[in-house]
Amino acid sequence: MITKKRNKYYCEFCKKAGGAAWAIIKHEERCTLNPNRHCGCCDILEAPQPDLAGLISMLPNPKEYEDTDAEFDAFFYRGLEEAVDAILPKLREACNNCPACIMAALRQNGIPVPVAKNFDFKGELQSILNDYNASKMGY
Repeated sequence: MITKKRNKYYCEFCKKAGGAAWAIIKHEERCTLNPNRHCGCCDILEAPQPDLAGLISMLPNPKEYEDTDAEFDAFFYRGLEEAVDAILPKLREACNNCPACIMAALRQNGIPVPVAKNFDFKGELQSILNDYNASKMGY
């Protein structure tokens, strides 16, 4: 029988894991839970990376909206959706409409991303990447 031991590497900021150290190192640099992250999306947009602490301070405190329903044994954020949607246009302006910076601000503030109903990270990022790739191909 042959036994092999393999290392598993973990991001210091989130639960991402992998078998290649270089991949996790690259991930950690841009992880949306890293307070000192480098934003690759801002690089693509050729925009200055905003101050993440400033973006986080714009958002409402989710602890103020926590509510529990004992009857259904459920946990809710009452009114948080409306508060986030109200501040989202200002947040977009402050971060040059960078979806990765918006995602980082939401996650680091403790706001569940689905609460931001007018924010589609995957769709917005894909649109930016499509435009970037088209410009590189000369379309």
